[in-house]
This record gives sequence, C-alpha cells and structure tokens, in this order.
Amino acid sequence: MAPTFAAILAAHLLGYVIFRADWAIKRQRRAWALVLHAVIVTSISYLLLGAFHWQILLVVFATHMSMGAIRVRFRADSLTLWSIDQSVHLGVLTALACGFPDAANGGWWIASASSEVSHWYFAALTLVSGLILCIPIGGNLIALLVNRFADELQDNGIAGLKQGGKYIGWLERFLVLLLLLMGQPNGIGFLIAAKSILRFGEIKDPSQRRVAEYIIIGTFLSFGWALTVSVFTQRALKYWLP
Repeated sequence: MAPTFAAILAAHLLGYVIFRADWAIKRQRRAWALVLHAVIVTSISYLLLGAFHWQILLVVFATHMSMGAIRVRFRADSLTLWSIDQSVHLGVLTALACGFPDAANGGWWIASASSEVSHWYFAALTLVSGLILCIPIGGNLIALLVNRFADELQDNGIAGLKQGGKYIGWLERFLVLLLLLMGQPNGIGFLIAAKSILRFGEIKDPSQRRVAEYIIIGTFLSFGWALTVSVFTQRALKYWLP
C-alpha cells in the first residue's frame, strides 16, 4: 500500500502545484484546460508508478476532471471548496492505494531495482510530497485562512514587494522542514525570534494593531503548518530509510 500511495500522492501534488501552469488556471473555465490538467496528472501518475495500471489511471483522470469542473462551477477561492477538493483527492488516493497495494511494486522502476534502491526511490517521492505540502500548498491554505482579515487592512496603506509575503512564507516553511530533517529542532526557535525582530518595525506602532494581529496570525499558521507537515515527512522518511 505504502509504495502505491507514495507514487500517486507525489503525482497528484506535482500535477496540482508544479505543472499546473498559470495560463491554464486562468483558462480553466474552458473544457480543454480541464482535460489538459487531468491528462498531466494522469501522465505523471503513470510515470511514477512505472506501470500502465489502467484502473488507477482512469480513476485519477476522472477525479481530476470532476473536481476541476466543480471548482469552475463554484468559487475557486473558497476555503470550504478547497478543503473539500483536497479531501476528496486524498480519500481517492488512499482508496486506490488500499485497493491496489502492489501497483507500484510491479512497475518497471522497481522490478529491475534492488530493495535498497526502491526504498530510496519511494523516500525521494516522499520528500517531494513533503516539500510541496509544506511550501506551496501551505501558502495556498494560509492565504485562504487569512483572506477574511485582508479586507480590514485595505485602508492601512501597506506597501511592500510584490508577492514578498508569499516568498517569505515559502522560505520560512522550507527552513522549518530542513531543520527538522537535519535533527535540529532548536533552530526553529531562533528562526521565530529572527522573524519577530525583523517584523518589529511593522508592529511597534500602537495604531497598527490590525496589521500586528494579521502578521501574528499568519506567522503562527505558517509555522504550525510547517511543523505538522515536517513531522509527518520525517516519520515517513524513517519508514523508507530506518
């Protein structure tokens, strides 16, 4: 079960985040864009599994087509819809892994490799999934969570680098994951302290209480998500590389 789940989860995340081009997202109301996205995820699933397991590929294709159509029909920026979308995908992937536990083990990547090499292969897929979940997926989730507070800051005249906050969040979550994987969790405390010092100039003004609370909420959400994903990634890697 674990090898199949590692392969199709990595394929889903790569297709959903890395190989989902902005130009396709902007045109997702067109049928061809939905088909293209589903084909990309299905193709990556085929490559990572290393086998033409048509039942898995058909379900992956149908799931991405149907959920993509639902996202187009309703609000794409809704936290509820995003949560339902990802929960459905996770449930389907788990069911596929339970139903076809040996699908990945029978692929050409694994059939011709030693046990040690296959473990490194699935560990690499696990690390890729952890990185995507921690960094870009975490950014999407946090943006949706704090979006309800953003309207209250429109009149505060906040200016900064374009998408600067996005990349700051990506970097801090990457560093949290890196520190945990290196076995240096104490470094996370220094990271939080460093960010607090750097942000002090933005929140020291009592009149900017809304901004301060917005920053604090976003920071705690970012570190909380990064720590959660990092712990699960670390344990999953130990499964493959004890």
